Order: sequence, then C-alpha cells, then structure tokens
Amino acid sequence: MTDSAPGGESRGKNGAAGGEARAIVLDARQLARIESVHRGFLYQHLYAALCLLLAGPAGVDRIVVEGDEDVELQRGAERIYVQLKSRLEVLTFSDIEDALLRFGALRAEHANGARQGSARFVIATNAPPGPMLSEQIKAWPSDVQLHWPGGPAVDDPALPSPPGDVNAALAACNAVAEQLPFALLRPETLTWKLAGLVLLAASGTPPRQDHAFGRGELPALFEQLVIQMQDFPSPPADYRVQIGEPDLIGEDRIRIVAALSGAGKTAWVAEAATHLAVPAVYMDVGDMPGSALAAAVAREVTAKMFGRGHGTLGEILLPGASGLDTLGVLSAKLGQEGLVADIVIDNAHRLTAADLKPIVERAPNVRFVFLCQPGAETQELASLLGVELETLGGWDEDTIAAAVSDAGCVADFADCERLSRLTGGLPFYVLNAGEVARREYDGSIARFCADLEAQTHLVATAQEIILRRAFETLPERMLGMISVLSLADVPLSKDEAVDLLVAACGLTPQKAAAAIRRLPESGMVELFSNTGIKVHDAVRVLGRAHIAAMGAEREREIRTNLRDRIIRTLQENWSIGRVALLVRLLGQLGEVKVLVEFATDEIFHEMGVWREIEPFLVVIAQNPSEDPETRFWALDGLVFNDLREGDVDRAIPWIDAMRALLNDQELGADEWLAWGMKRILALSQTGDASGVDAMLAEVEARLPASGEHQRIFRYNRAVAMFKLEAYDRTLEVTEQLGDEYYGLLGLNPADIFARNPKEIRPMLPKGRDNTDTLKHLADVLDLHAQALQKSGTLAPLARIHAMKFYDLARAPQSVVRVGQDLVEDYLENRDYAGARDVVEKTLLPTIQGLGLVSWVVPIRALYAVVLAYDGDLAGADRELRRLAPYEPGLGQEARRQLWHQRQRVSEIRRFGAPPQVRVNITPQMQAFLESRRGPAPTAPRRAKVGRNEKCPCGSDRKYKHCCGR
Repeated sequence: MTDSAPGGESRGKNGAAGGEARAIVLDARQLARIESVHRGFLYQHLYAALCLLLAGPAGVDRIVVEGDEDVELQRGAERIYVQLKSRLEVLTFSDIEDALLRFGALRAEHANGARQGSARFVIATNAPPGPMLSEQIKAWPSDVQLHWPGGPAVDDPALPSPPGDVNAALAACNAVAEQLPFALLRPETLTWKLAGLVLLAASGTPPRQDHAFGRGELPALFEQLVIQMQDFPSPPADYRVQIGEPDLIGEDRIRIVAALSGAGKTAWVAEAATHLAVPAVYMDVGDMPGSALAAAVAREVTAKMFGRGHGTLGEILLPGASGLDTLGVLSAKLGQEGLVADIVIDNAHRLTAADLKPIVERAPNVRFVFLCQPGAETQELASLLGVELETLGGWDEDTIAAAVSDAGCVADFADCERLSRLTGGLPFYVLNAGEVARREYDGSIARFCADLEAQTHLVATAQEIILRRAFETLPERMLGMISVLSLADVPLSKDEAVDLLVAACGLTPQKAAAAIRRLPESGMVELFSNTGIKVHDAVRVLGRAHIAAMGAEREREIRTNLRDRIIRTLQENWSIGRVALLVRLLGQLGEVKVLVEFATDEIFHEMGVWREIEPFLVVIAQNPSEDPETRFWALDGLVFNDLREGDVDRAIPWIDAMRALLNDQELGADEWLAWGMKRILALSQTGDASGVDAMLAEVEARLPASGEHQRIFRYNRAVAMFKLEAYDRTLEVTEQLGDEYYGLLGLNPADIFARNPKEIRPMLPKGRDNTDTLKHLADVLDLHAQALQKSGTLAPLARIHAMKFYDLARAPQSVVRVGQDLVEDYLENRDYAGARDVVEKTLLPTIQGLGLVSWVVPIRALYAVVLAYDGDLAGADRELRRLAPYEPGLGQEARRQLWHQRQRVSEIRRFGAPPQVRVNITPQMQAFLESRRGPAPTAPRRAKVGRNEKCPCGSDRKYKHCCGR
C-alpha cells in the first residue's frame, strides 16, 4: 500500500497553504493528513491506469492492483512487483524498509517454486532519494530498481516513468490515451474511467474479486470502437454478368481493376461479394484524405477479422502507433494465425500512388483489389506496384438485348451490336440508353443509335454527361487528338494513327508519336497488344461531337484524311470492320460512285456491311439530280441484295425503276443485261414460268459471245429453273458449269478432298485475280447441292467443297449460309455430333470473328436445335432464352424461323430424337473416293462407276448427277 505523510508545508490562517484558499475545518492538521492519504491513493490509481494503457504494446498479460504489492505485472513467465511511494520531499530508507523485506519474502517463494517464473521488483516514487538512500541503492540486489522523476531512464515499456505529482500523472495518462486508435472516449474521460476501475479492483468488489485486469479486456475497457464503418454495397436486384468477368478474390496479392465511370465496377463487387466463402472488406475512399488511409484500412480489416476477439485486439490496437504501424502489427498477427485478409478499395484513383503504395508494402498478409478509373494516376499506381491492369468487358449483345427489352425497347442483334459500339457495353450507359429510347424514340434502339451516331439527338445521355466532365478537362491538344482518332471505330495501327495526326492536327511525326504514347494515360484511349490504338467506344460519342463543333469544312477535312489512310492500308490490313468504316466515310463524304461500285460487286455483299451502305444507296437511287448511270447501278445493288435475301416483293419496285431508267435514258448493253438478269430471277421467285422463258430468250439474244457472259447467264438460268422446281434441268447446267469452273482454276474435285483452304490456295493459278472464278464455282456447287436435296438426295460433300471455295473467295456470309445447310444434312443423317462440330468449329467462330450480325440469331437458333438432337436439352433451352429478347426486333421471316426452331426443340423434348449415327465417311464421300482416288482405308475396293450408271450411294440417280459431282 502507498505510504503518505504530511511534510513541513507552511500554512496560513485557516490552514491555507501558499496563499491558496482551503476548506474551513475544525482541525486543519487532520484535513492535511486525509488529503495526503487520498492523494497517495489517487497517485497509485493513476500509475496503475498508465500501466493498463501501456500493457498492450508491452506484451503484458495481466495486471493486479493491491495484491502482494500496489501493482503487479505478469508478462509471460515474468512477474514485476511495484511498490508506490508518494512523498512531498525526498525518499528515505525508512520509507521503503518494509517494502524491501516483502521483496525478500517474494523472492524466496519464486526461488523455492511456490511461485512460478522469475521476479523483478520496482519501487516507484514521485520523490528523489535522499543522500543516504542514494548511497545505499548502489548495494541493492540486481533485481530491485528505484524509479523517480529525473532518475535513470526506465527501460521497460511496461513501466511508466513515475509522474511528479497527481496532476502530472493525470497529464501522462491523457497523453497516452490520446494516442489510442479508434477510441470513442475523450482522453480525460478515459483516464478517469480507468482510475475508477482500478479503485474498484483494489476494493475487490465484483466483478473484480481477483483485483486483476486481463490483456484481452483492454480494447473494451478503453472503448476502442473496432467495427466496420463500411460494408459492401447492395447488389442490383437483377445483376447481369459482364464479358470475361474476373473473380473478385484471386491468387494475386495486388490487383487493379480499371474501368470508366459507368462500367459497373461497384455492382460487380457487390454481386461477387455475395458469393465469397472468405471474409472480405470494402472501402470507398472517394472522399478520404490520403493521410487517413492506413488507419482506416487497419480499422476495417481489424474489425472484420478480429472485431469480437478482444484478446487479439489488444495486440493490434497499440497506443501511440501510427496508422501504418497498426497496419503492420495487424498484418503480422494475420501471418501468425495463418490468415489472409482481402480488401476492396473503391475509387482508389482519387488517392495518389504515394498514398497507396505504403499500405501495400506494410501489409504483406492483406490482399488488395483497387477499383479505379483509367488515367495517369492509375497508370502510375500499376507501374509502382508492378501489376497489369484488369478491366471489365461490359455487357455482350445478349445481355444488352435483355436489358433494353426489360426497359420496354425493341432491338435485333444488329441494333444491340450497334448500341454496344456506341456505349462500349458499359452497363450504366446501356440502361440509360434504353430509358432514353423508350421515352423519346418509342422504344426503337435502331432510331436512337442512328440519331446518336449522327449527333442529331436532342436528349443528352448519362454517358455524355458523366464522361464530359473528364473529357473537357483534358489539355486542348490531347482533346483534339482524341477527337480525331474517335472517328475510327476500329483499332488503327500506330503508323496510321501517327500519319492521321500529322495530317489532321499539324504535328510533326515525332510529336505525334510522343503524343500517342501519352494518350492511354487519359484513360480514354486503348492500346491493343502494343500494335493498335483506339478511342474507347464510350468516349467516341464525345469526340465526334467535338469534331462536329469545329464546323462542316473542318469535319470533312478530318474525315477525308482518315479515308485516305484506310484506303492506303486496307490491302495489307484488311478486315470487315475496316471495310465498314470506309463505307461509312465514303457515304458521309458523298462519294456515291465508289459506293455504287461497291454495291455492284458480289463479294462486297459477303462482308456483312450492307446495313452500312444501304441507306446511302437508297438516297442515290431516288435522287433525280444524280446521273442516270450512277442511279441505275445503285438500284442494281439494292435489287441484288433483296433477291439474295429472298425479298422479291421489295426487289420488284427497284427492278421497275431500273427499267424506267433504261426507257428514259441512253444507257448501254451492260445496264440492259443487268436488268434482264435481275428480272429473270424475280420472275422465277414469283413462279412465273412463262415470263422466265420469255426473258431468258430475250436476254440470250442480246448476250455477248464472251465465255464469262455465257457462264453467268447459264448460272442465272439454272437458278431460275431451281426456283421453278425444274431440278433436273438445274442439275444438268450446274454439272457442266462446275466442270468449266474447275478447269478455269486448273483443279478437279479430287484436289479439294480432305484439304483445307490454306492448302488449296497455293494450287490456284498465279498472276491473276481468281476471286470471281472461286465465287462462281462455289455458287454452282451450292446450287447443285440444293437441287440434289430437293430431288431427295443429300449432298454434304458438295456443300463442304462449296464452303471451301467461298472461304477462298472471302465470301463469309455464303460460308455461313451453306454451312447452315450442311448442318441440316448432318441432322438428316442422324450425325448429331458432326452437326455440332460444324456449328461450334466453323459457323459460330465465323460470325463472331467477322461480325456477321445478321446471321447471329438464325445460326444460334439452329445451334439450339443441334444441342437438343445431341441430348443437351438444357443447353438448347438456355440458348433459346438468350435469343428471346431479340424476337420483337426481328423481321417477319426471321421471327418465323426462330419460332420454327423453337418448335423443333419442343418436339424433340416431347418425342425424343432418333438414335445418333456417327458418320465419319458418308456414302457420297465413299463413292467419291472410290471413283477418283481408289479405295478408302475403311472399305473394300469397288469397280469404277460410270458417269451414266446408277450412283452406288443408293439415291437411284445417275452417278453424274449425284456423288460424281
């Protein structure tokens, strides 16, 4: 117990000391004794409170007050006994003689094993030792120390340096309490609370009958608030997955997910968090100063991992520790317990790399996911941390279709693909576009996209409003360069981009190249494998608006520069996307003659860009001020596409317009023949056999004698015969034409069998363009196969060869169309696995890789049927559900086809599919091998089949009309 005695203080009237007012009592000396006793006890309680505040960082396990000594500290196997002495003057030996005797008794108990562990002894006093005691201290046992203010420094962090008086003790407690992390109480309040609890323990009053405080109690005693201040946001009610969506928690310790505002980063995190099997922390640091980040991270992670474990918190929440120090201790504790914490930091781009890097380095047992907007800060962070940026892929067309359908809008696949290009597929912008289209465009996504591309829309989208803030803060030169590049919706090579910026922005090649290296730092420009550069789709709307604001002449000049560069590099860097861009540029620049030349080239119609050119051709065809020849060939292109799509009702008015131009204008023989051929095909599709015969005779009479004209005429006659169901006549013509075209290419069917297009191409004639001949041979083979099928015979080999020649002629739409028929052949042969191979390995990659948007719905609907035949009814249903949102936006015939495929799947579900037969070599292929190359390894040799003999495949047709083809 603390000993206190009154000193020789001088007192004035009524017991006043030093002129200070004092209480009026009967016995002033008795009051002084009472004050001294209480002052000593309070000093002891505040010293014990200081020990409590220091216990955590010092590793003290237990503190006992008023046990064998005033304060007893237990730390592992060590015990420290502290006797406190409060004096007004100096400390003498007599003041501590009893304490030293007790130390001896305690030392003996530890020595004989009655008490476990080692012992140390401390006398802590507010007064310095007197002269005699100062000499005696030198002979004390080594396990006894005397601490006093101004004496030797106290080298044990568990023991405070004794304060000079009660007020100094109070100030010392407040100073330590002020450094407690996450404390709710003011320092003064916490100090008095602890002093009161020490008094309670000293009295042995429940719940402190044992006079002790355990280390695990400290955070609760200190009222350190360690609860999560933030939690993961709530996910959307109907979350839609993005393309290539990454897992929220991965193996990498540091990840940076960078995407524009509106990309759905927070929604992704919120949804992914609901599926986590491990605890994770979310923090939005958008408004947080960088200096507060470390402490906030420590608080959030500590609360999630140890929030209810006060014993652990006592090891982490150390008084006086900085945020980084606390984070380091937290990480060390995680490591000791074999734990790893995961934290997602949202809006990390609003802090600097200098703020973020230290917390990553200080916490090796914490995995970080930083959500950022792209920009210079994010690039710097990635560079400093040595990580690659990840991104969110946006919604695919199926997801966009479902979203806009739920919004009350109508769109087919091509509309959704167009909206994807305009919004970058970013979820928030797609949803906003659907809302604007529903409200302002009667739900038409097509009309909304057309206005947005033409910059004629009246209602600003959220995309423009949100991104404009960042866009308009760019430096003027960078803003201009991004705007110029935004006119290209396909990646430009670095050389093309430099060339364009030199021409459009007046830069030197060196400055343009340097600028391009800096552009990705804006977050609005994407690099593709370090070989291409493209403005982010969501930003291009703003860039084009910026170009439009420069005036019509300036806009035309920039578009002309881009057109020239695309034309210059198209041959070596060909893609359907670049062709589509060129078509749009030509239309925007009013270069109608070039557009018409494109429209009259059959190969052009194979590129899947008809939707881009058709509006321009309609304007040209209906413009009476345009020269008659240009108008005529624009009409020819329109008719050609309508007939190839089977829309004869739409084609006939265009054909009549062609005839009117022939009647009214002086056009040549080529124009008349073009009209005659189109009329033959239109009449055949309407079933007018006599009209077809009359036109055939008239055209043949005017036909030039050249072999090319003759072959084209014969092919069109065969098509007409096919439409009129004269299949034998069709087969006769296609058989002869096939031989002629093979001859022109220096090939025969045996050369094609079992070879892919890459192997066939070197066999073609050198030094000339074989494209038209390849395309015409493929047309003939395709027509021959269709005629055989209508006659009751399947011809998969002819279709396979047709697909190869279409591929060689760069006619992807025909590859897909014939492939569709080939799949039906496989289904008819009950080779469901073969049908699935064709769809998955040829058709779907072709339409996806080349962007043939008009084929997506029909091929995927067919794929659902194939899946059903192959036993995957769940997959078939899933595919049909994904196609359902497109249905309202489809044309009548496309809707009918989708309905038909849906019915086929329903019938398979009800009645089942016939047993599968895996056909490795069809009968037609077998006969072909036997007649041209000898026996196949899997079959016995047969005699050669004559061309006019019955086909061995069992079709009851002549060999020359069947497998002999």
